[in-house]
Amino acid sequence: MAYNRNNYIKRAKYIISVYNQYKHADVPDTRILNNYFPQHNIFISYRQWMNIKGMVFPTQETEQQLTLF
Repeated sequence: MAYNRNNYIKRAKYIISVYNQYKHADVPDTRILNNYFPQHNIFISYRQWMNIKGMVFPTQETEQQLTLF
């Protein structure tokens, strides 16, 4: 499958939503990675998780922006 940034952003948003379900003050990220992500078929390393967690998600582009080009 070819790389598509939009698919990566969708996947990252899904991973963040799963993370927000389980994150509490007393639950470390490593426990979420090892125990809860595999229940949702998410198998990523801690390094990949830190990259996704630090991502800045782009806002929706409007058609006006696209008509300029």
